[in-house]
Amino acid sequence: MKAAGKALIVLVFISIFSFIPAQVSSLWDQTGARGLVCEALAADTPVVPKDADEPAEEATASISDPLEGMNRALFTFNDKFYFWVLKPGCTLYAAYFPPGVRTSVRNAFANFHFPIRFVNNLLQGKFKGAGIELARFTINSTMGCGGLFEVANKDFNLPAQNEDFGRTLGHWGVNHGFYVVWPFLGPSSLRDTFGLAGDSAADPATWIVPELWQDAAIKSGNVINNTSLKIGEYEDFKKSAIDPYVSMREAYIQYRAKDGIDD
Repeated sequence: MKAAGKALIVLVFISIFSFIPAQVSSLWDQTGARGLVCEALAADTPVVPKDADEPAEEATASISDPLEGMNRALFTFNDKFYFWVLKPGCTLYAAYFPPGVRTSVRNAFANFHFPIRFVNNLLQGKFKGAGIELARFTINSTMGCGGLFEVANKDFNLPAQNEDFGRTLGHWGVNHGFYVVWPFLGPSSLRDTFGLAGDSAADPATWIVPELWQDAAIKSGNVINNTSLKIGEYEDFKKSAIDPYVSMREAYIQYRAKDGIDD
């Protein structure tokens, strides 16, 4: 039985990293898992408010959806993939690894993606945020045993300064453009899609791991680990939504409009 379970876990890994492009960011870490589950439910690190002197974005953010027909079809595809493949695999994965272990893995991935947050804070002129990120990385990499434990926030009150290239583009005046749903990756926008390329360039796995399949496997492992910690949240989201597609679109754009989103 255990052998069959391990085989299923391997199959889930293969099915995911065979399809998800290598530019998937954990910020996923960064962006946490972007597959089906909304980023707001799958962020690697806690949401952190911006500095008080930064202008707030409109609470009633909206986005055009000229590709709604295609997006709805892809939303349905992602939905089935979550319930038929990802959720069973993550549930099995969770049966082998207790929450404490999975939380430490999530922390390690978030620490590993420090360059994405650091670079984007610099690109947005948030030098204080960049300094905090550098301090966090140093503390968590040493006192936190390579990032397995979140020491910087817990003991030094240094929360993650979550920024990514999509938000950097927005900081410099680039609008979202239009809404798009990607297979496996889930909700995004034209701007944030281009932002993924920047996130990939700053992701250490991209330039440390030589083989594409190894890079994809690492990122897929991050997706599985993060999703295993949040099973049930997407289900609750769907139950509370009259039209899950519209609710997901609104949740995504509102989430991206909030202050300090994404790891």
